Amino acid sequence: MDTKLAHHVNLKAKNGQSVEICLKINPRSRRISLKIDSKNRQAIATAPNAQSTQAALDFAQSKIDWIVAKLAELPSQQVLEIGSYVPLRGEKHLIQTALKGRTVHIDDSSQPLKLMVPGRQDQTAAKVTGFLRAAARADLSRRVKAHAETLNVQPASISIKDTRTRWGSCSTKRNLNFSWRLVCAPPFVLDYVAAHECAHLLEMNHSKRFWAHVARCIPNAEPAKQWLNTNGRALHAIG
Repeated sequence: MDTKLAHHVNLKAKNGQSVEICLKINPRSRRISLKIDSKNRQAIATAPNAQSTQAALDFAQSKIDWIVAKLAELPSQQVLEIGSYVPLRGEKHLIQTALKGRTVHIDDSSQPLKLMVPGRQDQTAAKVTGFLRAAARADLSRRVKAHAETLNVQPASISIKDTRTRWGSCSTKRNLNFSWRLVCAPPFVLDYVAAHECAHLLEMNHSKRFWAHVARCIPNAEPAKQWLNTNGRALHAIG
């Protein structure tokens, strides 16, 4: 998207709180828009051209109470550091320092489950993220293979990405993309997203035929969809 960052502007809420708005110009936009960027924890006002930037700010000001409320609803970011917890396949793991070894590994010998991380503490977040991405790739590759066999389809590739808006996607070139954070969810949730994207290899839409393909893989997808609706924002806050 050909989006040009203009600048950041502070607006005042009715309670006197200062709220930073990221103002962008996107020539592809047909109208002024306003959204909450959960990744960067800020509101973004988009204008189609430079002449409408003030109108975009005025629109943001008119929605300032909504912006404040939505920002307050965002879950606290879950930092990956020694002493914190991270979910893996739906189970909480305590991040601890590993005194031996060179790779991140799971210690399931006692409760709570532990994720043992060797090396310097300033590298903990990167190492834990790398471990989770590798686990996500392994789990998703296995479930995609199973669902692809059920539907008699073959994806061109599987990619694990750091996405904040989609759990998965299927391109017209038959490439499947997934968020690594899915491995933090219970396995039935990851399994549903894998089936969902495999079904898109047959139907690039959400028609009745598409959902029939999903049902061949996951007879009851509702629990997984409800879990993501309830816990999705907290999942996005990990890392």
